[in-house]
Amino acid sequence: MPSYCSSTSPTRGDILAATERFLSAFANNKTHPLTLLTYFSTSAPVTIQHYPSTCTHPQSSLLRGPNAIRSYFDLLATHWTRTGLRMHQRTLEVDAAARRVVVQGCVTWTWKRSGRSWVEEFTCTMGFDEALKIVSFAVRTESASKTCIMQAKDVDETPIPIPTAPPPPLPLFAAQGPLCVSR
Repeated sequence: MPSYCSSTSPTRGDILAATERFLSAFANNKTHPLTLLTYFSTSAPVTIQHYPSTCTHPQSSLLRGPNAIRSYFDLLATHWTRTGLRMHQRTLEVDAAARRVVVQGCVTWTWKRSGRSWVEEFTCTMGFDEALKIVSFAVRTESASKTCIMQAKDVDETPIPIPTAPPPPLPLFAAQGPLCVSR
């Protein structure tokens, strides 16, 4: 049981423990999206956001409500696997009074369809309710915007070779006979 009750605020340790529990579950590809929902508040409005740091209007990516949270995790589970989730500095900031934590880390995403993968560097800010359930989950991609999972495209970025000689001309008429039939 957490070290706080209704008359006391959660400690820095309580917030770090809640953060670690969620990130451990998120790092495990076998964790079902519905299980990830159990880490989110059901007694307060919830928001989720995942955007590149170069986004000029990050509020446009803000999603609200439990259906948005579920859709986000369903989308991730449908298209990608994640490996190597780790925090660079365990925590950048913990504000026990505001029940907020900021962590920085990276994760390797792999397309399930093609097997292509890339690394996303991110800063994650999480806010918690009184029961230490997540009320806000914001991921800002610090690496190139194309590494943001919400902007990912499953395309081969290998340059297409430019031919050094022009292709042979196409025949104007097929060898199968005349194009028009006279009567």
